[in-house]
Amino acid sequence: MYMSRPRAYNLLAAIFLLIPAISLWADETIIGMRHFREGDLAVDGFELTAKTELNIEAIGGVIKGSHDLYAYGWIIDADSREPVWQMSEEESRTIRSGDGLREFEGEITLTPGRYEAYYYAGKPFFWGEANVEVDGLGDVADILGYIFSEDEDKSHKYYSADVDEFLLKITTTSGSFTKFDPAERLRPFIDLTRVDDDFAGKKGFALKKEMAIEIIAMGEYISKDRIFVDYGYIINAETREKVWEMDKWNTSWAGGGRKNRAFQGEVTLPAGNYLAVYRSDDSHSFGDWNVPPPHDPLHYGLAIYPASAADEKMMVIYEDTYREPIILSLTEVGDDEFIQKGFTLDKSAEIKIVALGEYGWSDDFVDYGWIEDVATGEVVWKMTDDNTEHAGGARKNRIFEGVVTLPAGNYMVYFVSDDSHSYGSWNDTPPFEKEMWGITLFGVGKDFKSGSISLFDDAPESGNLLARVTGVGDAENVCREFDLKKPGKVHIFALGEGTDGDMYDYGWIEDSRSGDIVWEMTYRMTTHAGGADKNRQVTTDVYLDAGRYRACYTTDDSHSFPDFNASRPWHPQKWGITVTMNQ
Repeated sequence: MYMSRPRAYNLLAAIFLLIPAISLWADETIIGMRHFREGDLAVDGFELTAKTELNIEAIGGVIKGSHDLYAYGWIIDADSREPVWQMSEEESRTIRSGDGLREFEGEITLTPGRYEAYYYAGKPFFWGEANVEVDGLGDVADILGYIFSEDEDKSHKYYSADVDEFLLKITTTSGSFTKFDPAERLRPFIDLTRVDDDFAGKKGFALKKEMAIEIIAMGEYISKDRIFVDYGYIINAETREKVWEMDKWNTSWAGGGRKNRAFQGEVTLPAGNYLAVYRSDDSHSFGDWNVPPPHDPLHYGLAIYPASAADEKMMVIYEDTYREPIILSLTEVGDDEFIQKGFTLDKSAEIKIVALGEYGWSDDFVDYGWIEDVATGEVVWKMTDDNTEHAGGARKNRIFEGVVTLPAGNYMVYFVSDDSHSYGSWNDTPPFEKEMWGITLFGVGKDFKSGSISLFDDAPESGNLLARVTGVGDAENVCREFDLKKPGKVHIFALGEGTDGDMYDYGWIEDSRSGDIVWEMTYRMTTHAGGADKNRQVTTDVYLDAGRYRACYTTDDSHSFPDFNASRPWHPQKWGITVTMNQ
């Protein structure tokens, strides 16, 4: 028999400890499990050579005020991995009035085959999982006192069932069964199972031909956020594209706690090299469940087998040695940062972008990255809700990972963060790849030549730039002069602060000689600029005669670059006015 201990008792969490099988009731005992500690998970295997009747005695515990068992036993078919019996509140009886002990005594008949018996001695209260009935404020106070108490004796007030009484005993006719070690029998080709908290692992495999593989994947799904926080996927090692992943629609309830979900089935892939990846967050993993484990806990994680024995030699180990060259990296971004870095492409190229940021409560990004064409000021790529996906951890963690093609030219990469939930200062569960918080650009393909790209800090001046007054801070009044050699249209982009019809940070253009204002930013001409409602922007073309002009910008004593007192606009570095010659 094998038993995993919770981390509170065993530093080697999620590793099965071999202990002798306990013969408690003579030589007819197939399974004898008892002497648990809180959080233990025990498993043992047996094989039946004929149709056999088994006698089962089990003692478990029920959560006070609910119908949910927190300590119980079950049996699964070792081949199909499906349960064939499970102790339940409905089919068990109360041993003593007033405590939480439940007892099952009965018989089941099983066909020839291999089976695995489990017992989980869980914690007597599962926050958010149990259907708890409370009679009044007294019960609520008692329950909260249990959950948050650091006093071990007090915390067991609801643990009225003595853990020493828990047991699973299965007996049958002597000689009708043999025993086996379930953990030793399971030998997937790719084994990323029995994962710990904060696990990030990958293993490579190659298929010599198109073939079906069997995948068993189990993870944790948070229904209220509609996200997986423990999950697996497979990527093509050459293209780095996902070819399979766990999602809400291809998985089903895996038993135990409601958040346990599993995929079990065959997937056909073409010949090629692949990487199997599994990630877990900081709770509810093998050896430290915070709700009851799935029916098949030995497969918690990701396991891959050849679907057919005939194809076993067609699946081999693949060592992933490819490393994408980094063009630039703006990562480990902290609170209230605005960072930028430019690059020049000598020729058109494919660029891989990995960007991790925070999607805020206002249905907009508050930590995010984007790329602009320096010559035109056009945004050529940015993080959006549609092009990002969950990055692990809290629901608001989002990641973009993809390839864009950019023509030759100069580009500026930006990343901005707000005042909370960033690298080193998380206010919720961090993403799986927290060190990548920010934006990183990679070259694509083994033939990528890093020499074709050069980096710069300050953007080169565009040939059509007339005046730029941007990055303006509090209580400033700044002007820049420019000349028009001949009459024509100029393009104006201005970003400022305005509410209720009035502008407080705004720009204008005046004739340098007369001082007359020839254009001014007003609230009515502006549109929302992202972030707080008071962030306003205008994009327009204005006809000007030949002559000398000043582009001016003024601010009040708050909400300007970089110290915004509300959510930043989409492009905070442009806080001010930019005038270019209309092409």
